[in-house]
Amino acid sequence: MRIIAGRFKGHQLPSPRNKGVRPTTDRVREALFSVLGTRVSGSRVLDLFAGTGAFGFEALSRGAEAVVFVDRDRVATRLLSETAESLHVQDRVVILTLTASQAIAKMVGQGRKFGTVFLDPPYDTDWIQRVVSTSTFPDLLESEAILITERSALFEEPRIPESFLKTFGRKYGDTIVEIFHVA
Repeated sequence: MRIIAGRFKGHQLPSPRNKGVRPTTDRVREALFSVLGTRVSGSRVLDLFAGTGAFGFEALSRGAEAVVFVDRDRVATRLLSETAESLHVQDRVVILTLTASQAIAKMVGQGRKFGTVFLDPPYDTDWIQRVVSTSTFPDLLESEAILITERSALFEEPRIPESFLKTFGRKYGDTIVEIFHVA
């Protein structure tokens, strides 16, 4: 697992030795960032269910202003912290060892806003639907924010509220990546 492009191109990302972590593959990330173009440059990014932090660190490498990484696994967040230190971006990163629900409540309470949100929960869960249906989730989004979801094609498609307009969707093997804009 490595950063594909930008300032930190080629930097290896450590992965927790945990069956629950399924990093976004280089191929899928490369295709996704090709579609996003410069959209993440200057953006505040939320990498929910961060795992290795591949999406968030790729966004930083490509010019994102800051990233908040959220993962409930302490080993994963320790590795995220070590990666941030090795890239010298600790001042642009916040790492929360919380569940998605706890993190959303905390960040809404702090008044945090994001231009880019990446949701890549464990595939066999309903976390995408649970997160986007949370009444306070829209409070985290800047106007014209984008929501990116990664999910398995083998599981039921989540119900996304009508306030999110799907502008992109593509299948990569058993993985589906979708981009939504706040309507």
